[in-house]
Amino acid sequence: MGERIKHIRAEQKLTLEKLSEQVGISRNFLWEIEDGRKAPALKTLCGICRELNVSADYLLGFSSVRGLAENGGGQTAHKLFEIIDTLDENEKNMLHELLITYKNTVK
Repeated sequence: MGERIKHIRAEQKLTLEKLSEQVGISRNFLWEIEDGRKAPALKTLCGICRELNVSADYLLGFSSVRGLAENGGGQTAHKLFEIIDTLDENEKNMLHELLITYKNTVK
């Protein structure tokens, strides 16, 4: 995931400082994510996806479809990120579990 973030950030000519500022995290924490030393929380991952305009599936290696617009989810994903940003940590954890359950059920 870190390598993908770093690659896309470089493609978009974003510095560590600029992206970390946009996401609301420290430059050092973003560097640690890119270096594979730390994993972002869900809120941070959503912020990175939003700022880089990529899907979480792509960053996590579950999809080869990179951009939100490429998979038809640009507007929908943006609205979901806005909703997720308003949730507290317990609600985010519940949403995460719900999504996992849904994904496993639909298979």
